[in-house]
Amino acid sequence: MALIGTIRKNGWILIVLMVLALGGFILMDIITNAQRYGSADVNTIGKVKGAEIKRSEFDTYEKIIYSNPQPGTGYQIRQQVWDYFVDRTMLEQEAERLGLGVGKDELIDLQFGDNLSPVIFQRFAGPDGAPNREQLNNIKNAIESGNFNDPLNRAYWATQEKEIITERLQEKMAALLTKAVFAPNWQAEMSYREGNQRANFLFVRIPYEKVADSEVSLTDDDFKAYLKENPKLYTQPEETRTVEYVELNVYPTASDSAAAYEAAWRLWEGLRAADNDSLYTVTNRGKVDTRFRKKDDLPAAAADSLTTAPVGTIVGPFQDQGKWVIAKILGRKVVPDSVQARHILIRNATPENEKKIDSLKQLLTAKAVTFDSLARANSEDPGSASKGGDLGWFSEGVMVPEFNAACFYDSEIGKYYKVSTQFGWHLIEVTGKKFLNNQAGVRLATLEQPIEPSKETQQRVKDKALEMLQKAKTRQDLTELAKKEGYMILVSQPLKANDYTLGSFGGSNEEAREIVRWAFENKNKVDAIAQEVFSFRDPNGGYFDSKYVLVALKSILPKGPATVATLKENPRVEMELRNRKKAEIIKNKIGNKTELNVLSSDWMVRVDTAQNVTMLQAFLPGAGAEPRVIGTAFYLAKSGAVSKPIAGNNGVYVIRLTDDIPELAPPVDMAMFRRQVTSSVSTSIRTGWLNIWRKYSDIDDYRSRFF
Repeated sequence: MALIGTIRKNGWILIVLMVLALGGFILMDIITNAQRYGSADVNTIGKVKGAEIKRSEFDTYEKIIYSNPQPGTGYQIRQQVWDYFVDRTMLEQEAERLGLGVGKDELIDLQFGDNLSPVIFQRFAGPDGAPNREQLNNIKNAIESGNFNDPLNRAYWATQEKEIITERLQEKMAALLTKAVFAPNWQAEMSYREGNQRANFLFVRIPYEKVADSEVSLTDDDFKAYLKENPKLYTQPEETRTVEYVELNVYPTASDSAAAYEAAWRLWEGLRAADNDSLYTVTNRGKVDTRFRKKDDLPAAAADSLTTAPVGTIVGPFQDQGKWVIAKILGRKVVPDSVQARHILIRNATPENEKKIDSLKQLLTAKAVTFDSLARANSEDPGSASKGGDLGWFSEGVMVPEFNAACFYDSEIGKYYKVSTQFGWHLIEVTGKKFLNNQAGVRLATLEQPIEPSKETQQRVKDKALEMLQKAKTRQDLTELAKKEGYMILVSQPLKANDYTLGSFGGSNEEAREIVRWAFENKNKVDAIAQEVFSFRDPNGGYFDSKYVLVALKSILPKGPATVATLKENPRVEMELRNRKKAEIIKNKIGNKTELNVLSSDWMVRVDTAQNVTMLQAFLPGAGAEPRVIGTAFYLAKSGAVSKPIAGNNGVYVIRLTDDIPELAPPVDMAMFRRQVTSSVSTSIRTGWLNIWRKYSDIDDYRSRFF
C-alpha cells in the first residue's frame, strides 16, 4: 500500500519512464530503418542525377497504368515502371537544359488530333487496329465541358499525359541526335566494298574440344595478362552474386496416380448421370468443344476409340499429358478441310445493326443485287470489302468460333447466314468446300483429373531437403552431400540485386526473388548456406509444391573494375583463356602443314566451303561467329593463297582462297550508299541511345530494399 501511495504522489516519474521507454522503441526503429535503407529514405526508391524517384509516385503509377496485371507478372511490370521513371527523369533534366518541351496545343494534338502519340495508338485502338476516334472525341468533349469528373479517369488521364510528354521528348531527343549524323564519302565507299566484295574459300576447322581440358592449366599470370590486355572489358556496373543450388523435384507416386484415377471415375459416373452434359462439364472445370476435331487432333491414347465409338459414349479414363481424362462424344460430322467464303461485316453487334444485316440478306435473297457489289458498298471489313467480301480459302479453326461454325458445320453452298461475333454482325456466303479424305471429326465434352503429388508426397521430399540442410554447414558440404545423394549441383547466372528470375525455374517470380533477396543479404558471406528450404509451386498452376531448393552463396563480384579474383569467377574468361592455350597446342601440332586434305585427315575433320562471304558477314556458315577468319580471307586476296592457323572463337582454322577477291571501284554517284550508312547509324541511335544514356548516368537504384 505504501508503494502505491508513493506512486500516486509521484505519478510524474511513471509518465517520464513511459515516455523514455516509448522513445527507446522509436529510436530502435529509426536505427533499424537507417541500417536497412542507408542513404535512401523510406519513400525514395531511386535517384537519377540527384533527382529522387518516390515510392509513393512509383506505386501510384503502377496501380493506375497496370490495374489488371496477369498473375506472376509483378516484377516484370515493376521493371517497366522503373525504366519509365528513369527515362522520364533523365529526359526532363536534359530537356530543361536544352530548352525542349511539349506545348499545350502540341499535347492536345498528340491526344486527339491528327498526330496521335504512340501511347494513344496503343491504348485506344479499335478492332481494326485504327484509333477509336469516337471514344477519343467523347473524352475530349467531356474534358472541355468540365464533365470529366470521375476521379479514377482523371488520375489515369493525368498520368497518361506525362507518358505522352515523355515519349514526345524522347522522340525530339532522338531527332536531334540523328540529324547530327553525317556519312563522308570514304565511309560510303568502305560500306560499298564491305557489302559487295565477295570471298570464296575452303577451310578446315579444328575444334578446341580436340584438346582435352586436362592438357591445359591456368595460372594467376594468365589472368593478370588478360586483365592488362582488357582492362575495362569486364568492369562491373553493379555488384553481382552467383549461387549454387540443389533441386529436389516432387513427382507423383503410384498411389497419387491411383487416387487421381478414382477421382476421374467419379467424374465419369457424374457425367453419365447428368441431365445436361455440357453444364456438368463446365461446372467441373471441363471443356466443351466448339468445333469438330479430327483424329490427328485427338489424344493419341484414345484417338481410335473417340473416332469409332457411337455418339453418346464416354471414353476413359485414359492418361494424357499427366492427367486422367474422360471424354463424351457429343457429335460426329464429316467436315471440309477448307472452305471458300465471302462476307459483309457491320461492326458492333447491336440490334440496329442486326436489322441492317437482315435488310441486306433480303436484297440478296430477292436477287436484287449481287453479293460483291453489296459488300463493296456496305462491308466494314477493309481487308475484304474491296474484293467483294471474298475471304479466299481458309482452314477450320482459323476464324473465331461462331464464324467457323457457320462456315464449316452449318452451311450449304450458295445460301446466306447471319452470324454475330466479337467483331459485329456478319452476312456469310460459303462459295466452295474441299474434302481431301472425307474424315469425320468429333465434338467432345472433356473432363480432366490432374495426377498431382499428394501432401504426403510433398512432405516426404521436403523432409529429405531438411535432412540435407541439417547435415550441410558450408557450400562444400552441400556439394559433397548432393553428389552422394545423386542430385545435380546447379549454378545460377550472375544475379543482380533486383533480379527476379533464376535459371529455368517456373512458377511465380516471387519464389525466385526470395532466393535473390537471400543472396544479397549483407550478413551472407561466400560459401554460406541459406538456412531455409525454398519452395517452388507448380509452374502449370497446380496447387502443390513442384520442387524444394537448397541454396549456397558461391561468389560475390563487387561493383567496379575487374580483378584477377573476379576474372577467375567468370566462366567466359576461363573458357577464352583455355581456348587460347588450346589454340597454341593445335598450332604447334599443325606446324608447317598447309594442305587442307592432310589437316582434315590428321584431325578427323571435314573440309568445308564458304561461298560469297562479305566483310559485313559476322557468321561463317557451319562454324558460327568468326570475324577473324573472314577478315583473314579478305587479307589474303589472291586465289590459292593459304592462311596460317587462325585462332577463332570456335576452333583453329586454316583457309585457302578458291578465287581472287576483285578490286571494286566505287560508283560515281555515292549518294545512295551515303544514305544507307546514315540510315543504318540513325536506326542504331534511335534503338540504343537511351540504354547508353542510362549506362553513363548517375543512377542510384534502391528497389531491392522494397521489393
